Amino acid sequence: MESGWREQLFNQKPSQSGVNPLVLPMSKAKAIKILGICPRTLERWTGVAQIIPEYRLILVRMNTFATEKNLRSPPITPYQVWVVGKIGELFADVAQGIDKKALVGAIVEANKAEYSRAKFEQEQIAFTSNTLGETQNVG
Repeated sequence: MESGWREQLFNQKPSQSGVNPLVLPMSKAKAIKILGICPRTLERWTGVAQIIPEYRLILVRMNTFATEKNLRSPPITPYQVWVVGKIGELFADVAQGIDKKALVGAIVEANKAEYSRAKFEQEQIAFTSNTLGETQNVG
């Protein structure tokens, strides 16, 4: 997994229209590039992410959008990439020889609130404030 994935996610350049890129969906290929993982790993981690109700709701919406617009693949939102990245960090923390998917799933299940959109937005604000050199507490 890419160690600087948060920087890549939160420091995306604004679009030509001026829309904040953190509100625009992206391709799974871009998500894979940001996280520095292979497609199979993305699928494994997104399977665990579906434990989180907000993630699952957005997944349904993106799948519906893809079906309605005849897209080859549903897009993924920056929030979803953030959730998957955090889950990937858990996978990296679990020692070899243990059923990582089951253990990470149990940890995520017990800590669903840590994967909310509100937490994503808090981290985004804190990250961008730190990047800009601001030292005030953004809490």
